[in-house]
Amino acid sequence: MASLLPFNPFRELDRIRREMDDFFDKSFVSLPQDRESDVRPAVDVYKTDNKLLMFVDVPGLNSSDIEVTTTEDTLTIKGEFKPPKVPDNAKALMRERSYGTFARTFKLPVSINPEKVKAVYKDGILEISIPLSEQHVSHSIKINVEGEKGKKKNEEGNKNINN
Repeated sequence: MASLLPFNPFRELDRIRREMDDFFDKSFVSLPQDRESDVRPAVDVYKTDNKLLMFVDVPGLNSSDIEVTTTEDTLTIKGEFKPPKVPDNAKALMRERSYGTFARTFKLPVSINPEKVKAVYKDGILEISIPLSEQHVSHSIKINVEGEKGKKKNEEGNKNINN
């Protein structure tokens, strides 16, 4: 199965940078920050017998600001985190939130029916329900196991034939 989580080698460096920022206290040391390149909502993905479920953290956005597009094997989420309106004379003492546009595309591990994908936005979480195509839905079959009585009948039947 293909991985749904993209590899990000800079995640650990970002954590170290944030710890350094905390250490030097941003109100006294002004370090350049390129936070817009790291705008990525966190995503959790789960698979059930008949669908994939994605949970995307997009707090502060309106549902009209989020776009979800699908193909048979990909899903793309686009949006923009906008900074709050602050007075012109306000000086930032701390700025931890990221702003800017984002686009995340996921290669799905199975093919889907794009017309049946549903998305619901509530309390800052975008929940995307992705039904699997019929060829990927799990099916169970009942296996009949022949009991001991059936085996004895067959053995006795074989003895009668050989005699």
